[in-house]
Parts: sequence; structure tokens; C-alpha cells
Amino acid sequence: MKLRVRRRRLHASAPLATLMTAILFSTACGKKGPPMPPLRRGPDRMASVSARQEGKGVVLTGLLPQHSQDGGPLAPITEVRVWRLDRGGLTGLSGAQAKTAERNAVRQFTKDAKRIATVEGESLGKALSARRFAFLDPDPLGGEIPQAGKDLTYALTAVDIEKRSSPLSNFATLRLLPPPMPPSNLQAEISEKAIRLFWEAPAPQAQEVTVQFNVYRSETEGLFLDPPRNPQPLAQPAFEDTEFSFGKDYYYSVRSVAVSGKASRESEGSASLKLSPKDVYAPAAPTGFAVSAEGNVIKLYWFPNSETDLAGYRIYRSTSETEGFTELTRPAADDSTYVDAAVEPGVKYYYSITAVDTAEPPNESERSEVRTDRIAPHAPGGTKPPPGKP
Repeated sequence: MKLRVRRRRLHASAPLATLMTAILFSTACGKKGPPMPPLRRGPDRMASVSARQEGKGVVLTGLLPQHSQDGGPLAPITEVRVWRLDRGGLTGLSGAQAKTAERNAVRQFTKDAKRIATVEGESLGKALSARRFAFLDPDPLGGEIPQAGKDLTYALTAVDIEKRSSPLSNFATLRLLPPPMPPSNLQAEISEKAIRLFWEAPAPQAQEVTVQFNVYRSETEGLFLDPPRNPQPLAQPAFEDTEFSFGKDYYYSVRSVAVSGKASRESEGSASLKLSPKDVYAPAAPTGFAVSAEGNVIKLYWFPNSETDLAGYRIYRSTSETEGFTELTRPAADDSTYVDAAVEPGVKYYYSITAVDTAEPPNESERSEVRTDRIAPHAPGGTKPPPGKP
């Protein structure tokens, strides 16, 4: 009886031993060294991709990604690839449509679209302004545009230094239409505060078409990829550009915008106009200029000028009211007082002040009104006269 019990116990314990051995074996086999870091993913998709017609061409703009797809740091972007599908009708990637429709749209685009450009190296540097990327597809149809127009769909991808590509950007779709005629005879007038541009409008279009205008500016000749200077198309053939710097070269071009209903299209650019505004505008003469003899010195006071390009002041002195003025000193732009200690008792001094700007060469204002004073002469014997006595 005891023998049977022992045998049954041994028989019952065998599976447990086998199970423990299997657990220990599987645990030991799972130890293959330290955990591996997760695989890094490529750049996130480019954002805010849009397309607009320029003459026969299409200008694409978009923003480079700021991080990778997993939210981690972004490796340097070395390429932007431009894709074009020669038709429209695809669902966008804005999230407004169902996920299934989005996947189908991406699948169709991936299958049928062509890569029309790879922008890299020096070309990529020229196409970027901070994160903003701009590209011109100069002649998508390779000839005349049909009157009914042609639908096109574009997308962009960014590729990092490790050759990892982002997903497709949102789709940018437009209908390419025969462009309007460009403006002509672009001219300009430059003042201290603005560059005023004016031009001739093209001949009237069809009655249902309204012609407006967009003004473009560049610091590179022949390359106008930045947005228009005007926030909205202009109804009149004139524009004032108030944001510019003296001493820089600018190129301007104007395009007609044909508006029909909700659709619009741009002409080719007018002949470009190069402008090199120079600062030849002097500051205003300082005001509130006054002088006062105090003790053994003469103090000068004036109201500070308000020009943003003010460099400072120049003070002139003479012993004659009408001639012989020589430069005495050059106070800084933030000064509004000066003490003249190099004066002799009893000598009447005449003062005038000007303002100068930061231009090269600097522009100097007209002189202020002449002001005069003197310190009292010493009394005989070297004693000073009482206060208030000459």
C-alpha cells in the first residue's frame, strides 16, 4: 500500500518538474542582452501645402516638418520631392472625409502620380525661407492650356539626411486655366516712408471676369516665390510698400488676377523693376534748444529727436552770431544735454545744434536757432562778482 502511494506521488510530481524546467529554460532563453532602442521614424509630413497659378505655371508652397513622425527630434532635411497627378477629384488629407476615403486617395495618388522634381543642395537653400518651401512648376501641360482648363493635384514629401521620407503632405489641387494678360509699364516713386508703385492695367477681359492685381517683391532677380506684398488683390493699379530698408536692392513685378465667381488665376509677371532706395532724407532740426550760463560753465538743452535711424547730434559754437561756427562736439542719440566747460569769462558764445542719421554718408539736419549766453567776467583782483552782477 505504501509502495503504491509513493509511486503515485512520483508519477504526479513528474509533470510539475517538467513544467518548471520548461519555465526556467524559456526564461533563460529570453535573456539576449540589454533592450534594443526603438526604431527611429522619418520626418513628419509637410504642412499647409497650397498651389496657385502663375501664367502657365504653378507655384507650390508648404512648411517643412518640425519633428519626426514619433514626435522625436528631426534629422536635417536634405530633399523635398514634388509629386504631381494630372487630374483632380481626390479626397484631401484634412480629416474631413472618412479614413477609408483618405486611404483610397493616398493609394490612388501613390499609384498614378509622378515625381516631377527633387529639390536638394543649393536649390533647396534657395527654395527655403525659414521653414517655408516654395517651388515653381513652370509649364505643367507643356503647351497651350485648354479653355475649359485642366485639373492638377500636387503633394510634397520631405527626406532627411538618413534618406527617410515623410508621408505625403495634404493634396493641393487647382484647375489650370488660360491666364490673363500681365500689366505693363511698371514704375515707382521713392520717398522716405514708402515705395509707391503704379502700372498700366491690361485690356479689359470678358464681362464676367474682374481683373485685380498682386504685387511681388524679391531680393533675387527673376525669382518671385514669396507671397504678394498686398494681403488681398488690388482693385486699382497702384500700391505703396512701406516695409523696406535703404541700401538694399529690390525687384518688383506685378501680376493680373482674373476673378470669375470663386475662381481666380494669375497672369505671368510684368517686366521686373529694380529699385535701390537710398537714404537721402535728413532728420528734422532739433527743437527746444536753449543755453544757460551756470557758474563757470554753459549748459545746453534740447528736446530729443524721434527718428528711428537717429545717430546723434552735432553742436556748433562761435563768438559771432552770424559766422565762424565750428563743430564743438557730437552727443549721442540718447543725449539731450551738454556742458561746455571750455569757456572764458566775459566772452559771449553762440550755439547751434543739428541732428544726423545712420546713413552712409550720414544726412545732417538743418541747424537749430542760434542761442547765446556767457559766464560773468571776473572782478578786478581775481574775485568773482556777486551772483546776478555782470
